Amino acid sequence: MKRICILSLFLVRDLFRSLAGLFPVAAGFTFYGIAFEYGMDQAQFITVAGVGLGAICLLTALLLTGRANRASFYPFAARLYRRSELLAAVLVGSLAVTAVIAFLMTEAALLQHKLTLDLPSAVWIIPTWLALWLFMAALALPLSPLVSRDGSHMVGYVLLTALLVANDRRSFLEEHRLEWLNRAVAALLWPMATLLAQASAAAHGRSYLLAIVLTVAYAGILFGLATALFERKDLLWPE
Repeated sequence: MKRICILSLFLVRDLFRSLAGLFPVAAGFTFYGIAFEYGMDQAQFITVAGVGLGAICLLTALLLTGRANRASFYPFAARLYRRSELLAAVLVGSLAVTAVIAFLMTEAALLQHKLTLDLPSAVWIIPTWLALWLFMAALALPLSPLVSRDGSHMVGYVLLTALLVANDRRSFLEEHRLEWLNRAVAALLWPMATLLAQASAAAHGRSYLLAIVLTVAYAGILFGLATALFERKDLLWPE
């Protein structure tokens, strides 16, 4: 665990020493300016800010894998007992960066009276967002060139785009008698959708707990897939 934390710290520091480090910060400022223009209540904050910060976590994880996917990083990769430690460091780093952005965003919104939080129910925001961010960070791993084999990350982008488009056009699918596809899309996205819906409604019963467990399980499956691809990959860099 100590090696993972040190490696994560190195990756984050290396990211913010480059111009690429501006992207998560710029994304955070942009999202804050748009989302909090008219203020939010707690329910909106959980859903809207959770999704927005999840996207920033995905972006940060992709940027961190990009920093690791360089020939200059080989001395660090060669000293690892398992390559999965590098992927775990990416997860830890992206979660840490997202948590800092979320904290600063929340503090700014509270100080500017653009956000109202109700205690103790607001405490449930933490496990809700952590599960969602973990899923988004794990999703970035198989989408990155770092673990890609024979262009597998491009297949991931195609599948992800198809899933999002199908979810957006669910009424179209129903009209064209594709109920089976509609049900499949709804089933795949049920954990994340239910997690945010239940948390925003302050309902923390069995459905909420099941949604958290399934969201974390999704993250575990994605991490396992990325590990399987990365362990058998020949590390060749364009430099």
